[in-house]
Amino acid sequence: MSDLQPEAVSRRVVLGIWQQFPIPMLSRHLAQMGWDWIILDLQHGSMSSETAYECIHTIRTAGSRPFVRVPIGAYSEIEKFLDLGAQGVVLPMVLSPEEATRAARAAKYPPLGGRSKGGDAQYHYGEDYPDRANRETLLLVQVEHIKAVNTVEEILAVEGVDGCFVGPTDLALSMGLPRTGFESDPRHFAAIQRTLNACRTLGKIAACNTYSLNEAREKARQGYQCITLESDVDLFIGAARGLLAGLRSQVAGVASPPIPKASGQ
Repeated sequence: MSDLQPEAVSRRVVLGIWQQFPIPMLSRHLAQMGWDWIILDLQHGSMSSETAYECIHTIRTAGSRPFVRVPIGAYSEIEKFLDLGAQGVVLPMVLSPEEATRAARAAKYPPLGGRSKGGDAQYHYGEDYPDRANRETLLLVQVEHIKAVNTVEEILAVEGVDGCFVGPTDLALSMGLPRTGFESDPRHFAAIQRTLNACRTLGKIAACNTYSLNEAREKARQGYQCITLESDVDLFIGAARGLLAGLRSQVAGVASPPIPKASGQ
C-alpha cells in the first residue's frame, strides 16, 4: 500500500517538491534523491504535455510518485494526465461541491466517475490498470478561497476526492488580508483549522506547501500528512542569488588586470 493512500498517509509525513522547469533530467535527480512525490506544475510553469509525459515516466522509473497540477477549471486535463501516467492530480481553486464532483468524475473510472478508458497506461502498468486506477491514483482539490472553506465539508465529502491541498496565501487574499503576515490573523487560522478538521473527520488527505524547515515541522505537528517544501525554481534562484552575492563580496575591491588583446590585433 502506498504511503500516499488516504488509509496509509498517517504512518509518516510524506514529503514532496514542486517542479516547474520542464526538464526530465531534473525529474530524475529529484526522484533519485528520495522525494516521495513530485508535483509537475502546469498551472504556473511552462511545461508542455509532451515534456510532462517524459517527466512523469522518469519520476516513476526513479522510484517517486509524479503528480500534475493542472490549470484552474481544466477538468479535461485531469483525465489526460492520468492517462499519461500521473499518479495524482492537483486541481487548483475548487470553490464548491459541484466543482469537486466534476473533478472526481474526470479522475475516476466508472462506476465511481466518468473517466473514459484510453491512453497507454495498460501497456505500461498492465491490462488490469483500469480496475486498480481508482485506488492507486489520487485527486487533491485545492482549498484556497474562503468560498471553498465555507463548504469545505461538502467538498471533501464528494466521493472520488481523496483530499485537499491548502493554499494559504490565496486564501488570505480572498479574505481581504495582506499577502504577507496573514498567519497571525485569527480569521485565517480558523479557516485553515476548519479545513484540517474536515480532512480528519472525513478521513481525507491534508496536504500543504511550506517555505522553511520550521514551517514544515509546524505543519506536521498540526496534522498535515503530506507536505511540500518550495520548488525547483525557488531552490535554483535562491542558490544562484546567494552564489552571485558571495562571489561579488569576495572580489569586491580587487583590481583586475587589463584583459590582453587577442594576437594579431
